[in-house]
Amino acid sequence: MSDDNIIHFNPRRDFNDAAPLADPFAVEPDAGQIARFVDVVFGYSDGLIPVRGFVDKGQGKDGRPHNIWIEADATAPKKLATFAGWAAREGAAVYVILGTVAETGQTRAADVLQMQSLVVDLDSGDIPAKLDHLVHHLGRPTLTVESGGRTPEGATKLHVWWKLTEPAEGADLARLCQLRGEIALKVGGDTHFRSAHQPIRVPGTVYHKGGLTRLVQIREATELEVDHAEMAERVADMPPMPGVGMATAEPREKPAIDDVLVTLVHEGGTDDWSRFEGASAAIGYFLRPVHEGRMSMDEGWTAISGYNAAMLRPCWPLDRLKRETNRLWKLHIKRHGSPLIRLDSAAPAQTDLPTFTLGALLDDTSPMPDDIIGPRVLTPGGLLALGGAPKVGKSDLADRIACATWRPACPSSASPCRGRCGFSICRPSCSITTCASASTRSACRPKSLLPPETALWPPRG
Repeated sequence: MSDDNIIHFNPRRDFNDAAPLADPFAVEPDAGQIARFVDVVFGYSDGLIPVRGFVDKGQGKDGRPHNIWIEADATAPKKLATFAGWAAREGAAVYVILGTVAETGQTRAADVLQMQSLVVDLDSGDIPAKLDHLVHHLGRPTLTVESGGRTPEGATKLHVWWKLTEPAEGADLARLCQLRGEIALKVGGDTHFRSAHQPIRVPGTVYHKGGLTRLVQIREATELEVDHAEMAERVADMPPMPGVGMATAEPREKPAIDDVLVTLVHEGGTDDWSRFEGASAAIGYFLRPVHEGRMSMDEGWTAISGYNAAMLRPCWPLDRLKRETNRLWKLHIKRHGSPLIRLDSAAPAQTDLPTFTLGALLDDTSPMPDDIIGPRVLTPGGLLALGGAPKVGKSDLADRIACATWRPACPSSASPCRGRCGFSICRPSCSITTCASASTRSACRPKSLLPPETALWPPRG
């Protein structure tokens, strides 16, 4: 970078001397959109923002590039808007490098210190379909920007942005640039953005290419932010878009669960896997037995919270742990169907049932309960199994046994009385019918299928 291209910027005196626009209806910069963009791309970052002004092609005019560096602080939106006003009058486009640097004059990839956003440039093909693919697999973006250009088919070119929860630097910054390249490869976007120093047009400034003027404008804006590691997981899981995308090379294997459960993981990507990868693996490991009914939701949440406290350094905040648990829970239900949840998630497991020694039973002198069907065929709290070939009348026999032994609740022993006589009939197979007395019906149904929305995490509080 030569000194001829460096401009030391003072917004009070610089770029305010351009001639007024000849056309009162000409497109002018939008300071509000510029401020929104600066917040998404530089709001959490420290250092200097490299800003570049190039005369757009196709206007029949030439001009040298103008480069300025402005502080990434509260004054940045106003300074950038001032520069954009000058650029609009000169027919110049306004670009920024997507990360901050330490000193004026720095523009190389190695100079970028911090970066806090993911972006993909959709500039060809079926752009609406590509956007749908991204939203489906990566979630709604923070900004969707119409960059000003048009494809040969007339579609509007887009820049799609996701704001990170914190700036990336060091090794995380390199991984962030790699993610930008992977996203572009999978949807047929511009792969130049895997370079940290690739500049991009600023929303709220004016596009002049080909003599046509348009506002580079924000189509949609949200307040959403994404975690870097969580986004990396989503990008890894996103399939290439059919017909246009291509898979990235050397996919990384997920860590083995036996290693995950006993290995400390630190923030900053210094270990074999990230905190997000470890937490996701552990949460999935404990959600499976909950989904299958082998573990209560209380027990599952206790195990997940225990892993978070024991193995993540620093541990995740509980609200983030809850969000990730709910996300994986819904995904597991989508893939494997409705869960089998204990009706009383606080009920003790079978291993907690009271037990008695043989001596205690022999010494027990309490009176035996009366037989419902004697001798000792069916007792209160007991279970009677009727076996036989299919269609020989097991169910009818069980109905009649129930009615015959519970006449006060059944007006007619000749009519079926399921659900009216205090007995429940279950048929787990075509050759076994069971008849359970009323006092044990809840014990015979310790679990029930519940819709996903009734089983959110954590189970209490």
